[in-house]
Amino acid sequence: MSVMLQMFADCGALSAFPPVSSTLSPQRAMSLAGPLLPPRTVVFLEGLARSPQYRVVDGCVATAQTLVDGRRQIIDLVGPGRLIGLGFGDQNRYSAETLGFTRLEAVSESMAQGERDLALSEMLARSQSLVMLLGRKTAPERVASALIDLAEQFGRAARDRKRRSVTFHLYPTRGDLADWLGLTIETVSRCLTRLKKAGLIEIRHGDLVTVLDPEQLSGVAAGARALTN
Repeated sequence: MSVMLQMFADCGALSAFPPVSSTLSPQRAMSLAGPLLPPRTVVFLEGLARSPQYRVVDGCVATAQTLVDGRRQIIDLVGPGRLIGLGFGDQNRYSAETLGFTRLEAVSESMAQGERDLALSEMLARSQSLVMLLGRKTAPERVASALIDLAEQFGRAARDRKRRSVTFHLYPTRGDLADWLGLTIETVSRCLTRLKKAGLIEIRHGDLVTVLDPEQLSGVAAGARALTN
């Protein structure tokens, strides 16, 4: 069951998230971060009064907009070190929901201007990339692009440096990926199967993905390499 942090905010519970400077060590930041939130926790909702800004310490948060009939477009999947809640105006322009066990820290409104500008620039660049993905990329290119992005945010490199593989926990479900990439769940599953058969990825236990050849997968994502299977 989702726990709405917006409801907690109304009763002051979010004061448990102290403002944390970006200069803190990871260990110190972890000690000051808020409680561990379970998957599918709603951090804030689209259309409500502006939420505070948070940094993801650990885990994954999906930001999304939803139409009145329930159709959802995931705008971004946000990993450790990145911010959510940035924006303008007095209302949230999107909702935010955890996709796995996640820890957040509140970020002071008085954060350095340079840090804010950098975060806004990254948000704009990622939005532009999503426009290209949704407007021009094929289904395999979209799924390959998503895997490359997730590997960069959540991956850990192989111990053997001769192997270029990267392994990461796949926080989004097939449905989440479909809502992010503008595809159906069936198409996402077919593309993942094709990438597996091509020897570019390996999936174990349903949510542990290994990118076996990042260079070749990046080629598929950029449209420079076509899948033949």
